[in-house]
Amino acid sequence: MHYAGLDVASKGSFIYVRDRKGRKIEAREIETTRKGLREAFKKYETVGVMVAVEAGGSTRWVYDELTRRGIEVYVVNPNKVRAIAESKKKTDKIDAKILSELLRINALPERVYVAKDEERELRDLMQARYQVVKGYTNLMNYIRGLLRQEGIRLKAKELKMMEIFVKLSGDRNPGHVKEILERYKGTIEAMMEQKDKLEEKIKSYKSKEIELIKTIPGMGEISSRTIISAIGEIKRFKKAKALASYCGLVPSVRASGERVEYGHITREGRREVRRVGVQSAHAVLRSKTIESQPLRDWWENIADRRGKKTAVVALARKLITIIFYVLRDKKSYDYRLLKVA
Repeated sequence: MHYAGLDVASKGSFIYVRDRKGRKIEAREIETTRKGLREAFKKYETVGVMVAVEAGGSTRWVYDELTRRGIEVYVVNPNKVRAIAESKKKTDKIDAKILSELLRINALPERVYVAKDEERELRDLMQARYQVVKGYTNLMNYIRGLLRQEGIRLKAKELKMMEIFVKLSGDRNPGHVKEILERYKGTIEAMMEQKDKLEEKIKSYKSKEIELIKTIPGMGEISSRTIISAIGEIKRFKKAKALASYCGLVPSVRASGERVEYGHITREGRREVRRVGVQSAHAVLRSKTIESQPLRDWWENIADRRGKKTAVVALARKLITIIFYVLRDKKSYDYRLLKVA
């Protein structure tokens, strides 16, 4: 078995290969193309080779190209490879060399999960939807700020009703403001239309796991698919805490001697799940159903002790924990099993 470190750059990448005893086999630059990868690793396919590569913008196609050829690829978070992240002398060759050695001695951190097939498609669609929503939300916020300077205050969701633009065009606004409103109206309408079309496609993805998540209060058509596309197979996680950590919803820990301090959540991992978790937590608090009552009671207990904002994050983590058990046990949410702690 050979162990290769691959440092991927936009034009030229660097490979460093060593044998099982750690002896250098080769170290050179290759073209960052599919052909370049095939030619670089073709001679190792018969003797066996593992490749370690940092997660980045080109990870997906590099992973696909190598795994298609029967090569095991170990994708790693560069921030967790301390030897590389803290290196004062950082070059492509050094990074590839360190990756190959850490791979050989089995000292790399937990590998990054790479989504495949339908799960990958759903992730891309969810990200596309998010970018569209983010785009028209930014435009709406700009318009609200512009109008505020003209003495007009609008509510946050008022611009989603296109009729407001007709009213604003008749107000005593300067000509250039009316021009901006007219141009942005069409842009916002088009982006909202694209969001609806993306959601229609997203909702066409069906699975038992999605239906199970939807039984949980606060989880709807989009949030359930966001979560399932982000976490993939639940069997990847041994415990609920591991899933919460993957979503960056566990508190950071500082330990010095016998003293242990807990801080803010780590915010590492899948940010879209954190976002959905918090949104779903707010939806639970707005709900009046009997199914959400234990969750609201639980939130109130936390809020009394730690404050409302902290309690919302805690409720988001609670929902992620429930998702773990619902998916692991393949059973729908049952509010009667929850206890107020």
